[in-house]
Amino acid sequence: MKLVITSFSLIASALTSSAALYTLNNGTGSTAAGVQTSDGKVFRSSTTDGQSLTGINTQTSAGPGVVAFGFFSTDSLSSVSSASSLVALFTQFGATNTFGGASTGGNRSVFSTAQNQTIASTYTDKAIYFFAGNASSFATSTQFLVAKMDSTNFLAADDTANAVTPKVITINPANSTALIGSEISNVWTTNTDATTHGGWQMATLVPEPSTALLGAIGALGLLRRRRN
Repeated sequence: MKLVITSFSLIASALTSSAALYTLNNGTGSTAAGVQTSDGKVFRSSTTDGQSLTGINTQTSAGPGVVAFGFFSTDSLSSVSSASSLVALFTQFGATNTFGGASTGGNRSVFSTAQNQTIASTYTDKAIYFFAGNASSFATSTQFLVAKMDSTNFLAADDTANAVTPKVITINPANSTALIGSEISNVWTTNTDATTHGGWQMATLVPEPSTALLGAIGALGLLRRRRN
């Protein structure tokens, strides 16, 4: 009898548990906010770095790229000089993916992910950030984009028992601030569109002067040792 009651309680708990349904993206369709590297390569789904793109868009692909949503523990990112330091400041919401990997954007520079996740104390009232790197992982990326939404946060109020309709949040240059990288107005989002659209350009992390100096001293030491 106790086993039956326990099982019933677990089922009832599962049916009434609360979680937030979110669809997070950087746009849909040909007006999506595209992302390109500092040298003008643009991200596409199912493409590799250096691949030529045909049609009206004559740019070169930057490959898949890695993207995620979540929040950073600080907005003071200008002094961050390594991928590991940047990742250490980031708390991810949901899954990591590549451009186009979870989207219906075709060959567009689009990332969209649907998440069913509880907005516990970790996320409550935290600003939403769009985080992208130019490689298959953040750890191996050399260029990054961090864009912070200006007025939309993760909200505990979005946790709804048996929710059906997700809360759709689109992040783009009009409603965000680029903390790493910059906003640009001429990113191609498809091979066939005749016009470009607003988006972002990635930036390379700049080592702190002390780090660069230590590297130079180390290189000088190696050079002297070889001469001797």
